[in-house]
Amino acid sequence: MILPTSLPHIVTGLKQGWAFAWRSLISGEMIFVSLGLGQVLMMGRDLNDISQVIAVMLLVIVLGYMVHGLVFKTVERQLQQRWGLTAAA
Repeated sequence: MILPTSLPHIVTGLKQGWAFAWRSLISGEMIFVSLGLGQVLMMGRDLNDISQVIAVMLLVIVLGYMVHGLVFKTVERQLQQRWGLTAAA
């Protein structure tokens, strides 16, 4: 009985954890990895290529919103409908 009622909070925690992990991954790539979005971002910064920096920043944002929309919003919507928190569409 405790697990079903705590599922919305677990999903919220997973969403926050994923956002922190995504930021940490990009930061880690900026520092240590020689291939990745963070490294491409740093290379654009080092070369003063503002278009490359903006393009990578937009890509990071779009990927973040895609995962949020496809994974977490879907799970949250299903949980809310399952437990009667919203009207079924």
